[in-house]
Amino acid sequence: MAALQQQPQGPAVDALAEFQAGVTAALRSWSALRTAVEGDWGGVDSKAKAEDLRANIFEQFDASGKPKMAQEELEDNLASYMEEEFSVVLEDGSERQLADVIYRMYEGCKVGDVTLARQVVANAQAVVAAMPVQKAVVQTEGELDEDDDDNDDEGVSSTVDQVMTAQQLASSYASEGLFGPLPNSKPAASLPPPRQLGEAVPEKPQVEFDDDGFAPVAPRKGRKAR
Repeated sequence: MAALQQQPQGPAVDALAEFQAGVTAALRSWSALRTAVEGDWGGVDSKAKAEDLRANIFEQFDASGKPKMAQEELEDNLASYMEEEFSVVLEDGSERQLADVIYRMYEGCKVGDVTLARQVVANAQAVVAAMPVQKAVVQTEGELDEDDDDNDDEGVSSTVDQVMTAQQLASSYASEGLFGPLPNSKPAASLPPPRQLGEAVPEKPQVEFDDDGFAPVAPRKGRKAR
């Protein structure tokens, strides 16, 4: 079984980083997850829950080259996670499409073929590029003259930057926040942690009824006087 590692041929390629970048892009492009996070359908911890989902997938598909769950299990767990954590019932079959892409990226990266993973990243970046953020830049005449004088130097440095970017793009992309930075607020201590991918859904406690068919009611605690 081939392991996901840096490939010796051609430019430096970190297969695991390429795969994780592809997973990041695929999750960003998953409209069900994006809509749920943007709408806070998972509560104030929606972004954190999305990050947990990505981390869980990384754990199931690690550098060993052998996935820890079958594709059908991944499909079921994606659907279950969305329902349990975001109250989203998937009816469009998107969990099957996502699981298929993740598996094909993993199998490709395992043998050093990162074509699909890079294509998924490129598609996700194209969506972001369609909504550019413009910055206002004010330059004086002196600054414009200096820029003209530095054109030759920039040409040399840009070539070096391109080489560095090609080597570091995948790992940098995979380490970015899935849907932006997490909020500074800490999750409420009373809330349970998000369920891990593949973890069984906890059973709800059964209510016991008395002989007359009534459920016992716990006594209410009075408020403390101020």
